[in-house]
Amino acid sequence: MSKSSWKFNYINTYIFKKMFLSKFKSIKIKKLFCRNSSLPELFNKKSVNIYKGNGFAKILFNKYYIGHKVGEFSITRKPFNFPLKNTKKSKR
Repeated sequence: MSKSSWKFNYINTYIFKKMFLSKFKSIKIKKLFCRNSSLPELFNKKSVNIYKGNGFAKILFNKYYIGHKVGEFSITRKPFNFPLKNTKKSKR
């Protein structure tokens, strides 16, 4: 028996509570601090701020994001750019 057949998707308790309460009234989730939980159907066509460690990243979820982990879509690393070299010509 492979691991994927018996292991379920992890959903954080904060998201699980919001899923349960959304059946009774409309719930707005503005910020997420847990990046290890899977995305349920509740987040389809919603925009949420995800905590990256030093700030928040605003992400609009669609149907292709459902089932994946939240942390896959929040880029935490700063892109590196090589510095430009100064090309001054000296006249002698």
